[in-house]
Amino acid sequence: MRASLLFSSSLSLSAAMFACSGSDGSAPGVPTTTGTTIPVDDAGTTTSDDASGPAEPASKGCTVTPAGPGSLAKRQTTAASKKRTYHVSVPASAKAKSPMPVVLVLHGAGDTHAEALADWYTVSAKMPNALAVYPQAIPRTRSDGSGGNVTRWDLSGDEDLAFFDAMLADLADSYCVDRGRVFVTGFSSGGNFSQHLACNRHEDVKGMAVVSGPGPFSDTCNGAVPVWMTHDADDAMLPIKDARASRDFWATANGCTKSTWSAVPGRPECKSNTSCPSKEPLVYCETSGIGHDVPAFAVAAIGDFFSAL
Repeated sequence: MRASLLFSSSLSLSAAMFACSGSDGSAPGVPTTTGTTIPVDDAGTTTSDDASGPAEPASKGCTVTPAGPGSLAKRQTTAASKKRTYHVSVPASAKAKSPMPVVLVLHGAGDTHAEALADWYTVSAKMPNALAVYPQAIPRTRSDGSGGNVTRWDLSGDEDLAFFDAMLADLADSYCVDRGRVFVTGFSSGGNFSQHLACNRHEDVKGMAVVSGPGPFSDTCNGAVPVWMTHDADDAMLPIKDARASRDFWATANGCTKSTWSAVPGRPECKSNTSCPSKEPLVYCETSGIGHDVPAFAVAAIGDFFSAL
């Protein structure tokens, strides 16, 4: 880990990189609903009802018929001279010339079973026309050499940033991807790495949502990004003070001028910073009594947050 953390000098990288799946190993259930598609015209660009700006260019993959609609496909790419694996859940509606949003779901340390993650971390249920992507971390020790070879994300270097770059390029070549709507989300160390990505790949990340995963783990960030966070006050693995510091960091990064918070309708645990620019919203939810686990409302709420961006 680098000597300084931009958002909090007190956060322990060892604790963050150790964090894994739910505190009792269980996967909470979440409700599901539907989403929308984004059309593409014959020129290969996405169409939009918003006349205020140009449409995002369609990816190279828009010229081919997508393989495996309705399936979970295993794919490989090379990044930082290493073979890397990820899985893609291809929506049944996938077709050429219809650009799809991308939702990257990042697992906790040691919890790399893509099929299981796809079954319970169902953000794509709110976005059924999105490509849901499940990248796989590789075994590595913590930055101080401790912790053993556990599948965990690189929070202090560029190895997994290179994986993200290679994966996004591979997806855009193989599927009709809307590069303007790439979202990242994750639990625990997957949330930590989501923050690392949002900080270092702002130009590629439309929105970030994390559960029990404070951050970012970088000395500098390159721009604002819409943020949704939830953390439990009784989390013994990743302390609540670090989540609050992360919340405050993003308030500054997003240009929120005051610490003015308004309750989110129907969700008393969640508050939105009303002083943030409309294009860079910040929502922070704080629960109690759950510990290091995923609140039942979180995954569906993340899907709603992404769908609104």
